[in-house]
Amino acid sequence: MGLNTTFVSGLRRSGKSAVIRTMIDRLWKKEPHYIRLAQSGGDKTPPKQTQKPPQNAGVASARWLDYDAEHVFEVLPAALAAIHRTDPYGSVVIEADADPVLRCAYSYDHRVFVMPVPGCVAEVFRDAADAAEELKSALEDTVAFASGIFGMFSEGQQDDDEPSEDRPDLSETNMRGFLYSPLGDELATRIQLQPPYHGLVESDVILVNTGAGTQQTDTEECLNRIERLLVRLHGHSGQRAELFHCDPRDTKAKDCKKLLKALAPMCQNGS
Repeated sequence: MGLNTTFVSGLRRSGKSAVIRTMIDRLWKKEPHYIRLAQSGGDKTPPKQTQKPPQNAGVASARWLDYDAEHVFEVLPAALAAIHRTDPYGSVVIEADADPVLRCAYSYDHRVFVMPVPGCVAEVFRDAADAAEELKSALEDTVAFASGIFGMFSEGQQDDDEPSEDRPDLSETNMRGFLYSPLGDELATRIQLQPPYHGLVESDVILVNTGAGTQQTDTEECLNRIERLLVRLHGHSGQRAELFHCDPRDTKAKDCKKLLKALAPMCQNGS
């Protein structure tokens, strides 16, 4: 597909729309298509007019897509295919809240994660006990995952009536042994984060919107932990997300200019 897709996600009221508005006003030379993903049954409601945006809106088309976890893998590609038929080499910006299922719903070309200024570490990171419990749960699900995805176990080979055996808690030595591998490090890194922040891990650009949220005593420590996490990921992937702290509406500010420079390559036509 020749479309150029940019996925802008993050917490609600974190400033995603402000980022997109700035990109439209400052960066896109050709009007992009806009898609707003909203979870079915949620409290978000579409505007009255979604297919024909008002004049001077800055977008070629606007779509509101309701989705659920089971069908988003069909709904989103179908919407993009419809755009592709009318504009084969256009660009599309997709806005969504921080729903983990959306991270894998499509192979986006670019990813931007927007978050407010965190008030405390616990807003972004799990505490040690919760992180360890999540990691243990993930390890115990490995057999089921391998069976479903790789077919390592044929049907009927496992006795569903057989109760699962009790396992001792993972020791610190066991945990460190697994985490020594890059896969273990990647898994543990994701588990450290609260679910709404999972999209932070694979994003190309991360914006801490200084126009949203309130700085508290733990804010600096939380931001430092995010920086350390990104450095850790960079060691395995060879690529590091760019992290910015600014208000995307203040386009004259030095840090915002740096943000726009990082976003500019995303605002190109498809190929």
